[in-house]
Amino acid sequence: MARMFSEEQIAMANSVDIASFLQMQGEALIKSGKDMRWARHTSITVRGNRFYDWKAEAGGYPIAFVQRYFNYNFKQAVEFLLSNVGDLQMSVPYEKTEKAEFKLPEKNETLNRVYGYLLKTRFLDKEVIDEFVRKGLIYEDKEYHNAVFVGLDENGVARHGHKRGTATYGKNQSFRGNIEGSDPLYPFHYKGSSNKVYVFEAPIDMLSYISLNKENWMENSYIALNGLSKIGLDHFLDVYPNINEIYLCLDHDIAGIEGAERISDFLNEKGSYTISCIRARNKDFNEDLKEQNNVEFIKSTDSPKYQEAMKYVSNIKSDFKTIVKDRFQEDEFDSLFAKFYYSFNGKEPRDDFKFQTQLDRLLKMTMIHEHSLLGFSHPLSDNSPVWSYLKQDYRSYRDNGNTKKMFENVCQSVADYKNCVKENNRNNLVKACRNLSAGLFYMDVHYRREIYKAMENKQAYGLLEEERPKAKMIGEDGNIFNLMGIASRTLKSAGYEEKANEMFERITFNAKSYDEALNIISEYVEPVENYEESFQMKGFE
Repeated sequence: MARMFSEEQIAMANSVDIASFLQMQGEALIKSGKDMRWARHTSITVRGNRFYDWKAEAGGYPIAFVQRYFNYNFKQAVEFLLSNVGDLQMSVPYEKTEKAEFKLPEKNETLNRVYGYLLKTRFLDKEVIDEFVRKGLIYEDKEYHNAVFVGLDENGVARHGHKRGTATYGKNQSFRGNIEGSDPLYPFHYKGSSNKVYVFEAPIDMLSYISLNKENWMENSYIALNGLSKIGLDHFLDVYPNINEIYLCLDHDIAGIEGAERISDFLNEKGSYTISCIRARNKDFNEDLKEQNNVEFIKSTDSPKYQEAMKYVSNIKSDFKTIVKDRFQEDEFDSLFAKFYYSFNGKEPRDDFKFQTQLDRLLKMTMIHEHSLLGFSHPLSDNSPVWSYLKQDYRSYRDNGNTKKMFENVCQSVADYKNCVKENNRNNLVKACRNLSAGLFYMDVHYRREIYKAMENKQAYGLLEEERPKAKMIGEDGNIFNLMGIASRTLKSAGYEEKANEMFERITFNAKSYDEALNIISEYVEPVENYEESFQMKGFE
């Protein structure tokens, strides 16, 4: 298989703590000796950067884990892990290998293979390729005839090289990778004179976009990140401070969408930039070129979390029309927040639907208050800016499903809001209110998702009432392990061996009390006293 990433990048991705990764995705973990067991897949244990699936008798490291259980291919898994490294724990100390000396491969005398590949396979514009070749940014290597994309520093010295195989069949068909010793500060790029830069994941994507948008293209700057790392862009902006318009043209898939969100947030913290996203019609701009040339292409993939969140904004809008849009009352807000707080942290089991109603009401109250603080009269209208703020503030990469973390963020936002009330600073109060709306929205969307997931799981678990075999449990020793054994033997005798194992795992890892364990058992068998089964033997009446 062609190497898409350096050994250093792969080592870093495989150093991620898997428990930390799962918690970031909102998955529950159960302590199991020195290991952690994944609550949703109880046959899987994790420790540090290792996992083991006891049912499948297979294990490995983070990249394999993400591929196996999150349906990513190798490239997507590595990019996803690398893009989240800053937010995850590293289970083993990551040590950088000694940097190899950077040296570009020897040039071939001609560029026949490179031109053939870029023109006939990738459908790039010849005039665009000619310009990059003229500047020494693209050439063909002598030994393997790869296309080499060169990254220059601000003095015109080569510091980075990315190789792409030009073969259209065979084992080198999809070969690509960075030249050893390449400096990530200087990826493949083109410097124009304007204040605009267009940002891409890969050199081919960048050249494809230019081929599709040739008019005055040389006035602008372009950079290919070789993935979703922001290192090269960060340095580029430091070297060229005149650039203040940034167009993120990353892949139209889940990783690209979340990567654009992360980079956009980083840029907003870094400086004052005008940031826009331009997405290809298909997965990337080269796939758009392929579609134009009537060859097979890869379609785009939108973020299901983002689509779900935007749909929920519309639902809230519709719901507002059916409620009384009264003015915000501080004491009512305080009372509702107290109920919300103790519903989450109370000793009694949480009533999910009641809690969801409290959360939903808190969000609406906060938005009504935000609307009035912005100087608009009541009632809250469809054209209020609070709706666009709610959409603008949503980030699918932050919608990681960690309920406790979301709850803590809401509590902190409420504390910040209360401090602003005391300070009587209107501008800060508007910001605090907007931040609280965003936090409540994340939790509201997530909690609804969890309720639906629980309902689906409940339907998937157990047996239908008419399918449950009768188990002689009433009057027997009430020790839970004895009852589990009776239920398990009954299920296996009735031909439900998998359901017997499912019941055992659910009780072992999920049941928090004796009553919960009994409730789970009753989802699989019908507890009865003494009963006699009548058998009718074949051939006898």
